[in-house]
Amino acid sequence: MSDLAELSGRLIAAYNAKDFDAMGALIAPDVDFSHYNRNFVLNSRDALLDVLRGFAASYVPDRHFEDAEMVCVVGDTVIRQAWYVGTPAVDLPGFGNAGEAFRLKFCSFMRFADGALVEWKDFG
Repeated sequence: MSDLAELSGRLIAAYNAKDFDAMGALIAPDVDFSHYNRNFVLNSRDALLDVLRGFAASYVPDRHFEDAEMVCVVGDTVIRQAWYVGTPAVDLPGFGNAGEAFRLKFCSFMRFADGALVEWKDFG
């Protein structure tokens, strides 16, 4: 793999650890983020981190990505395929009902420039 694959792995590890300061250090201020299956779009690192903090604190405290099944680097982009799992604390349409574990296959496209994540597109 490449340095970009390692960088994407650090970002996911910080996400799993709820280390949002470490995540923020890896993300460009004007990151282009979309989760297509959830119709969710943001263009701000601070807004993205606020949503991720709230999701981890109030909605799915145990949420995390399992080890990637596939990591592919194409130019400045890393494509990661991994299971996203957790147990909602409340009913979450598209994820599951409160107390019922979910397991969703995600494919993430992460584009980097100068060591920072500038674009993140999730499908799943």
